Amino acid sequence: MASNGKKENILSSWKEIAAYLDCDVRTCVRWEQRYGLPIHRLDREAKSKVFAYREQIDEWLASRASASGPGPAKPVRSPRCWRPVAGVFGLTAVAAAVYFLFVRPSDPAATKLPSDFLIERSELVIVDGRGRELWRRDTRLADLQNEDFYRTHSKPKEPDGEYNTVWPFIRIGDLDGDRTPEVLFSIQTTSENREGTLFCYDARGAELWRFDAGRALDFGGKPFRREYRIIGLDVDDYDVDGSLEVLVISAQKPDWPCQVVLLDAAGRLEGEFWNAGYIMDASLGDVDGDGAPELVLSGVNNEYRRGCLAVFEPGRLRGSSPQLSPAFRSPDLGAGGQSAYVLFPANDIYAALYQEGESVNSFWIHPGGGLTAVTFGTQIFYDLDSSLSCPNVTLSHVFKNLHRTAAAKRLVTSTPDAAYERALADSFLYYRAGRWAGPGGAAATGLGPAEAGPRK
Repeated sequence: MASNGKKENILSSWKEIAAYLDCDVRTCVRWEQRYGLPIHRLDREAKSKVFAYREQIDEWLASRASASGPGPAKPVRSPRCWRPVAGVFGLTAVAAAVYFLFVRPSDPAATKLPSDFLIERSELVIVDGRGRELWRRDTRLADLQNEDFYRTHSKPKEPDGEYNTVWPFIRIGDLDGDRTPEVLFSIQTTSENREGTLFCYDARGAELWRFDAGRALDFGGKPFRREYRIIGLDVDDYDVDGSLEVLVISAQKPDWPCQVVLLDAAGRLEGEFWNAGYIMDASLGDVDGDGAPELVLSGVNNEYRRGCLAVFEPGRLRGSSPQLSPAFRSPDLGAGGQSAYVLFPANDIYAALYQEGESVNSFWIHPGGGLTAVTFGTQIFYDLDSSLSCPNVTLSHVFKNLHRTAAAKRLVTSTPDAAYERALADSFLYYRAGRWAGPGGAAATGLGPAEAGPRK
């Protein structure tokens, strides 16, 4: 290993490496896997502590940039370049690679381009890199969320300390590849009213397009009004087609269903999927280990009252979730385009303490395939391999404390041991050929809200 022998040359964690590259940790992992980003480990274990040398990363960046001469060997489709401004906002995976390798932007403070924002009462105020106001837009909403809220929701999505996904509601960056930033802004209010519109503004503040979430639908003869809340948005090359898309997740208020859409840089609909229950997390990654990324969604399915996970190959985000009961199906929606749809186990603790289905609020995809998903209330960690089988279940301290409380109240009789974990792993259900089946392929029996998970 090359080193200059100085301690300050060493980046001793994924967090420090990501900060040095001005991107997120998942992007760094992807760069290591696909582009040879020089990462070192204390041992050969995948989860070993990582470190890197600044000089090696600088050499890697230089080599990637010079590999194709003064510019890229092939024309790079400009819409890939979702560039941050003034270091305020993080980089998405594809855009970050293009940014560092080919088109490092000029100083936004000198170009008077949108770089940051303020929230002043009902107004969105966009400023340049020196804090000078460029333009403002008045939402005319007295209960618009304040600046602290939007600051918390201004970076690429990430899980919080309790494994809930924190989604951005404002992003500033080059969406369409014209080397000037656009502003994506989702209305969010303290009353949770009028939260169904996403605006896209150009660098001068002109509205390029707007997206109004949801539509009126019937499920089992029950009408659901077009009153939707946007609960998350982010930007990435979700279709893996060389251009960026905006992912928008919206839920009907106050009920379900949940709509997931992909919009192109002009706000045109590229994909749409409906789930009979909330979608709480979404990520792009190579789940099946074939070298190509998929779009993965997680949340809860209300009919079965179980956490769910759906996997989509590029360009196949369409239709609706697989449902048995007519009450959870709409005649206006076709079959889902997912390559896999999985129901997570119900468990007796959540059923005893909360009574409703437990969602999968967060997950992360592993390099080389597979993922780890975390349930919302009980924080059970499920490791899924590249075939989405579950070889390992980990019961968190949160779960064990909840189990102790429930057992003391005589609400459950189970024992949280290895057999309990194995029973959970064996309780996954997969939608295949029009029916639900367990890990071994046997048809599911008794599927529905009454299931409470393993007991003894």
